[in-house]
Amino acid sequence: MGLNVNFSAHGKELAAAHQAVLSDSDATNWLVFSYEKGTNDLKVQDTGDGGLEELFDEFSDGKVQYAYARVIDPNTQLPKYVFVGWCGTGVPESRKGFFNSHMNDVSKFFKSFHVQINARDEADVEPELIMKRVAESSGANYSVHKESNRAVPSVKPVGSVYKKTEIPDIGAMQREAMKRDGLPAAVGTSYQPVQTAPKPLSSRWGGAAGTASAGLSDGAAKVRAEREQAEREAREREAASHRDRETEARQQALQQEQRAKEEEDARRREQERADAAAADARREQEARQRAQREAEDAARRAKQAEVDAARRAKQQEEEEAARLAQQEEDARQRRIQQEADDRARQEREEYERQQRAAEEEEEARVRAEEEAAAAAAATAAAAAAATVAATAAPEAAEPATNGHAGISAVALFDYEPTESNELRLVEGQIVYNIDQVDEGWWYGTSEDGKQQGLFPSNFVEVLEDTAAANLNVGGTQQAQEAEQQQPAATGHTAIALYDYDAGEDNEISFRENDIITQIEFASDDWWQGVAADGKSLGLFPANFVQLTE
Repeated sequence: MGLNVNFSAHGKELAAAHQAVLSDSDATNWLVFSYEKGTNDLKVQDTGDGGLEELFDEFSDGKVQYAYARVIDPNTQLPKYVFVGWCGTGVPESRKGFFNSHMNDVSKFFKSFHVQINARDEADVEPELIMKRVAESSGANYSVHKESNRAVPSVKPVGSVYKKTEIPDIGAMQREAMKRDGLPAAVGTSYQPVQTAPKPLSSRWGGAAGTASAGLSDGAAKVRAEREQAEREAREREAASHRDRETEARQQALQQEQRAKEEEDARRREQERADAAAADARREQEARQRAQREAEDAARRAKQAEVDAARRAKQQEEEEAARLAQQEEDARQRRIQQEADDRARQEREEYERQQRAAEEEEEARVRAEEEAAAAAAATAAAAAAATVAATAAPEAAEPATNGHAGISAVALFDYEPTESNELRLVEGQIVYNIDQVDEGWWYGTSEDGKQQGLFPSNFVEVLEDTAAANLNVGGTQQAQEAEQQQPAATGHTAIALYDYDAGEDNEISFRENDIITQIEFASDDWWQGVAADGKSLGLFPANFVQLTE
């Protein structure tokens, strides 16, 4: 199972359901996708035309589901599309780890929608909540179908909390303080002005003048001195008051500056605290996201490790099974080869035994022929002497020979042939010209001389007396005729044990119990010979036939 969402397993059904929701001509207005059990193959769970109320009943706590619905915007009366990613509280943790990445892939499959909702419980998919989200996402509260003219509100200044920092007017503040508090009290002092009496004028311009104005000069000087004293004190008071006002103004300015600085520091500290809180929140969110990513990565790695371990275990099992199967196949091939070698060895031994038996039989036959020739020569004189008797009764000799030579046998039971190369037997029937091709099967000619074939040897009994009589009566002439009637030497002969169909052009085909003649031993496993039809020459497997004596 792959880690990504598989859309190809049910691709046609997914696309058809999506197009049905998008189409205005189709009544279907919602669909729900879910996973095949135990896989990441996405399938169509259900579709319907009952709206969000019907869709609400489709969500299950134990499943990961993806819903796509068509609704009508209450503001614009236009169709809007909603995508819902549902991860129930009962979903296994291993499946929850892939929910975000899978939901991203599914959202790309739907391509376009107006509202996306990540849901964990039923409160997140209430129809009223979804329609509220749709209304808020429309961006304008109007309808193109039933909108009426509305009064355009007047443009109002935008309010602001900004306040300009004013520079205090020190002179105005001082004047206001003087009007409010009056003139300041005189400042006490111990200062005494130095009084210098002016010289008499008479000493300057003459005695007469000085004497006339002496009384006036003293009074004027006193008045002038008092006036100067008052003006001097007034200036001193004004200077002191001015200094006090300047000092107070400076203190107020310093206090205002200190308050502004404190306020600025407070604002800066508050901003720093807000920035620090935002940074902490951002770091916490990043830490959560990083932890979530690490958890997802760990889950993916664990899942991948499980998949890799399962794949390696399966591969090892397959390799072990293949190795065991190969060992069994090798053992079977060795057994088959051993059995074939044993059969070939047994067949060679049997063939050598049959060859020895055939040679011994041939030697016995030669000896018998020599003895028969000697007996025929011994009886030649008697035959010449009895010429008259032989001429007078020629019919007596014919029944004795009856045109048959070789071994004869009488059938003890009836036998119905099962193959085309077999001979039918009837109880009491005489079989002539018997060739003992095998220990259990002989080859002979029927009594009427029209049929030839194989028959079971235990169904007949050999007529040895008849055979000896035929040999004595026939004489040398019948032996010569028998030799002339026998076919030419055919080399080694074998009888087919099984059916065989040629696989190549240089091979021959035969059926069970067919006689193959003129056999040459091309190799231990393959021999060459003539098929039963006497025309086809080719190779055949040696273990499918048995040599005859």
